[in-house]
Amino acid sequence: MIRPALFSTTHQQRAVGRNLALDTVASIGVGVTAALVTTLLPTIARRGGLEPIGLAALAAAPFIANLLGAFAGQVGPRSRNQLALIRAGGAASLLLLAVFASAPVMIAVSVVFWLSLSLSGPYYLRLWGTMYPPRILGRVVGFLGSGRAAAAAIAALAGGVLADRLGGETAVALAGLVGLVCSVAYVGLRSPDTERPPSFSARDSFRALRSSPVLSRVALAQGFYGGGLIAAAPLYAIVNVDRLNLSLSDVGIIGILTAAATTFSFLLWGAVSDRFGPMIAMRLGSALGLAALVAYALAPDVTVLWIAAVAAGAGSASIDVGIASVVSDHTSLSARAAAMAGWNAITGARGIVAAFTMSILLQIGIVDVTSGLLLCACVSAIGVVLYARASTDPITDDATAEPSRVTRVVHGLRSAASR
Repeated sequence: MIRPALFSTTHQQRAVGRNLALDTVASIGVGVTAALVTTLLPTIARRGGLEPIGLAALAAAPFIANLLGAFAGQVGPRSRNQLALIRAGGAASLLLLAVFASAPVMIAVSVVFWLSLSLSGPYYLRLWGTMYPPRILGRVVGFLGSGRAAAAAIAALAGGVLADRLGGETAVALAGLVGLVCSVAYVGLRSPDTERPPSFSARDSFRALRSSPVLSRVALAQGFYGGGLIAAAPLYAIVNVDRLNLSLSDVGIIGILTAAATTFSFLLWGAVSDRFGPMIAMRLGSALGLAALVAYALAPDVTVLWIAAVAAGAGSASIDVGIASVVSDHTSLSARAAAMAGWNAITGARGIVAAFTMSILLQIGIVDVTSGLLLCACVSAIGVVLYARASTDPITDDATAEPSRVTRVVHGLRSAASR
């Protein structure tokens, strides 16, 4: 809970409260659309006869978008109105599924949807840095994430029911309409920083990311951990349909549990990140995500998938909160958007390779679904180990970056000890 006492003035409190309310509405729109794109669309495509390589293309869509996100400094939003327009365009693309339901259209629409988030993400992170005090950023990210996840839980439930009655494509299109309406909230966000964000090239985005040793280490850990999860994603639909023969309502329940766990976990990880540092949250959360992957690999029935869904939701929330906090703690405000674009591009390139690798091995018969998922778990386990070994030094790499709350506490203790 974001308490008024955390803010230094009544005016600041009102400004932050207003922005947080509008931000929550926008996050709800993202949660609704993302829930149906990630939860229902692969199962819909598999029921339509899409082969594993096609499922891999669908799973690779957000990472193709992330790779193209390296150009966010040149074609991404530079104002709140442009942010709203790009996010609205991504949500509106889902409406095409109500008319065109072929596999190529599903893949193309998915790419456009995720591209709207990737291109706008770096500017959005910078906007957070100007709208919210650094000492509560972790809790703000957690609060917004919980709102997004709660919306995703409701959308997964309603989407599963609507998909069984009206058709999966229609359900996803209705989610796009909700996202389109909610994206208008971005226009109302207000920031004391009226300076137009500087543009940056793809090369600048990689340079900004490499300039921070902490970000480089976290990117390496996430490369392995996330790579295993991404490679496994196309195989989940095969487990749902081929091994367990789940209905779309069953898949919706799994989505509900994942989103519900994410909802509550965001609040927990936000508080942990502000109090103990984001690396603690990412270490614990990645271990939960690994456990969920192993459970999915060995699941004999849907009950095990319910447990895996809860663990996966908690793990996902820790990574989302951790990344936002780490980037904010270890970059200056001026370099923040570029660093985030670099992060997206690197994870995007990794995601494209990972999404296709396991599906190709499955398609040509080298692995089956179970062994493939266990192999993915081995890759993710390397990332969990790297997270455990990563430095927890909270002091920023950039002298111009504002110190985190933990950094200020450490400096205060050192000063007291010296006296």
